[in-house]
Amino acid sequence: MDTSLEEILSELKSTAFTIKKGTPLFSQGDHVSSFYYLKKGKLKLIRNTIEGGETLIHVAASHETLAEASLFSNQYHCSAFASMDSEVVSYSKEDLLCHIEQKPLMMKKLLQIFSQQVRDLRAINEIKNIQSAKARILAFIKNEMDANQELHLNIALKDVAYKIGLAHETFYRELRKLEDEHILVRQGTSLKLQ
Repeated sequence: MDTSLEEILSELKSTAFTIKKGTPLFSQGDHVSSFYYLKKGKLKLIRNTIEGGETLIHVAASHETLAEASLFSNQYHCSAFASMDSEVVSYSKEDLLCHIEQKPLMMKKLLQIFSQQVRDLRAINEIKNIQSAKARILAFIKNEMDANQELHLNIALKDVAYKIGLAHETFYRELRKLEDEHILVRQGTSLKLQ
């Protein structure tokens, strides 16, 4: 049986807390002391650019990790802000690194999880480059669906729209068209291709 990220992290000491909307979790350049798991909510990861502007690099949703890219760095490479009230669990960076040194199977599983996250992000970047909203939505569903050609969403439709780079109004309109054309069936939090 596959070990989930939650099972791996349950072996570590942790501190759970709530962060209010608009509050920073960490700032770019801060010393890295922790690795985070977003239990519930949404956090925006923003990087300050060389030109003095800001760029949004990711929006973390419930059940995602944060700051994994900083595990082997002294400073955070971006800032994280709560875009809604969120529940976060903090783990000591040093404890996590010591723990995975002592447990190679845990390290292997974490590498598998993080590798899958990298593949998922690359797929989303490819999907975002598709010009047609309809084609973009279909590509996302096909990429994420199970063997029954069904996608069970664990985030809100509005968050899916953001994830694939569409205005939520466009996303909802195109979903309705796909339903009207009998290409897609939407039932609760599931999307199924016909």
